[in-house]
Parts: sequence; C-alpha cells; structure tokens
Amino acid sequence: MHRRRADFLIVPAMLLCSIASLGAPKCIPAATPPKLPAQRHSGRSLSSQGGLRIQQLGQLYDTWKPATRRQVGTVQAGSAVEVLEDLIVIDSPDIVRVMQPIEELKLNQGDQILRYAHLGEGFFDIWANGCWYEDLDASFIIEPDGGGCGGEKCSAKVTKPGLQAWWFRIKLPDGKTGWTQSDNIDLGD
Repeated sequence: MHRRRADFLIVPAMLLCSIASLGAPKCIPAATPPKLPAQRHSGRSLSSQGGLRIQQLGQLYDTWKPATRRQVGTVQAGSAVEVLEDLIVIDSPDIVRVMQPIEELKLNQGDQILRYAHLGEGFFDIWANGCWYEDLDASFIIEPDGGGCGGEKCSAKVTKPGLQAWWFRIKLPDGKTGWTQSDNIDLGD
C-alpha cells in the first residue's frame, strides 16, 4: 500500500519536471551573431478564409530585396488579399543591456543582448554570449519608450533600437502577386 502511494507521488513529480524543462530556453551555440541582413519567416499562420485586408494604400514590389526591388503596382485600401508567404528582414538588431542577472540565459549585469526578429507578444530571436535563442519569451526587456516589461521581472533594457521590416508576398483579387510591408496590412483578428 505504501509503495503505491509513493508511485502516485513520483509520477506527477516526474511529469512536472519534464514539463518545466520544456519551457527552458534552448541555447543553440553560435560563436558570432547572424550575418546581416538576417531573415526568417514569422512562423505565424496568416491566412484566413476571407484573407487579410489592406488598411492603407500600399506599394507592391517584385521582391523584398532592396538592391533589386522594383515597384510593380499598388494595392488599394480595403482590398482583401491572400498572404502567400511572409519574411521578417532584420537590417540591424536591437541592442539590449542586461541590468540584473538573467540566470536562465546565464547573463550578468552589463552583458549585451542582440535582439532580432520580433515575433509578437514579447517573443523574439536573440543572440547573447555565444548562444542563439529562437522564439524566446523576452518579456523581461524594457522598450526605449518605457513599454514592454513591467514589474519585478524586468532585467534588461533596449539601449539602441535596430531596424527590421516585415514583408508579405500577397495575391490580389485580380491574381497579381507582389511584396508589400506589414504597415499596409490589417493583422488584427
């Protein structure tokens, strides 16, 4: 009887430990930060049955790449479009200074974090001290305007904002395709 009771306690404890380790940040060793411009897909599902709407008049380009980009048209405000793909392009990462130790990332006061793609709801890709972290909950960072983190868990602050753009390859109702920036698209639910 006592052995069964012990088994009932051990199994939930093991389960809790394995669940807790799923949330631990995973360091992907990287001696140097990614080369710029860095790119990644957002990983978000952006298509809905009715498509997304263009919220303001926007330019349509043949590519997102600045060196060869040509405007191929415009897309009117209110148009429903289908998103074929998206790409976050980081020309320079945000520079973040650690103000208090961040144990789970092995960072000390004064260390620097390079913050890359903003993935929404406080999640980012970051590089720090030889580690690359994808889709990390970085809600411990205070933004330059004082937004972002609030409360006791704030342990880092953006000291220099970077430059990134979120591009979408879209299909217009007439079948024409091209690239436009996120500023033109209503991403609200």
